[in-house]
Parts: sequence; C-alpha cells; structure tokens
Amino acid sequence: MARTLPSAPTTPPSTSTPRRARGRRPEREQALIRERIEQLMYQNLRSPAIHRALTGPEAPNPVAISDRQVRSHMAAIRRDWADRASREHLAEEHAKAIAIAEETARTAALRSALNSRSTLGAAYLNTALKAQELVARLRGLYAPTQAELSGPAGAPLGLTVTLADHPAEHLDPAEEARRFRQLAIDIEAEAASEAADQLSEES
Repeated sequence: MARTLPSAPTTPPSTSTPRRARGRRPEREQALIRERIEQLMYQNLRSPAIHRALTGPEAPNPVAISDRQVRSHMAAIRRDWADRASREHLAEEHAKAIAIAEETARTAALRSALNSRSTLGAAYLNTALKAQELVARLRGLYAPTQAELSGPAGAPLGLTVTLADHPAEHLDPAEEARRFRQLAIDIEAEAASEAADQLSEES
C-alpha cells in the first residue's frame, strides 16, 4: 500500500516592513526617496505618518527605511528649504535670471540681423526687445509705479469672502476622532524618537 508523505509546511507571506541588504543605497535611489519624502512633507505630515506611507501595506512601492532615516531626510530637506530662502541664494537666482535675459537678448538680436529680410527677423527682433525690457526691470532701471484699484466710477472695491467646503467637515464623528487620536500618537512618537536621538548623540 502506497504511503502519502506529509507536505512541507507553507510559510505565510510577510506583511512586515520590507528589508534590504546592508550597505549604502545608490545616490539615485537616495534622491528618489528624498523626493517622495519631500512630497509627503508638503502635505504637512509628521515623520511617523511619512514612515507609514513609505513602508506600510498601502504604499504603492514600499521602501525599506527606518523612522530615524526618515527624520534624517526630513532634516536635510528643511535645511535645503532654508538655503533656498536665504538672501545669498536669492541674489544668485536674481543674477542668473539677468544673465539668461541678457544672453537671450544678444542671441535674438544677432538672429534678427541674420534674418532681416524675412518675417523671422521681425520675430527675433521682438524677442530681443522683450528680453532687453526684462533685463531693465530685473536691474531696477524703471521708476517705481503706483497703482490704485477701485470699483466702477472710482467707487470702493467690494470684498466678498467665500469659505471653501473642506472634506473634513463631512467626516463621520468616529472617523474624525480616530484621525485626531492618530495625530496625537504621531506627535508623541516623533517627540520620543527625537529625544532618543538626542540621548544617543550625547552619550
């Protein structure tokens, strides 16, 4: 009589956070992760919520990343925001805009001269004049202008404020309470993680 061998036990699929091999990620992968984190930061999410969005079961492309690494990326993003808002950076961007406008005016004027006998030359000339006007405005060569807004026949302007209908106003009370509890949990978890990081740095 034939004997039936027991089948090997099957291992259920893991639902935990995806794991990756040890080692530093390639720079391209790091940049993509930081870009995803920055997009989530625009939604005013805290680090625990961002970590869940990256590693949770609902994430379209789960990432193997720790909450501490998420906070490190967030700190770097905030530093980048601060650098872009600095006076030095704005001055560099202003100078760059002037240089681009000047080069556009020079190139357009040259091509206008080369195509002076065609309608293309007139189009290049128009571009050169607009670029020169932009350079003058960027350099502050025009006198400041004052404009006054008024209604018909000089009447005062009427102001109408319309409050937008926010989706949160239609939440079920139980769902609204759940979201507030989750927000409180995220705030406490973020504070505890930051305290732990500070202790590890001091030790």
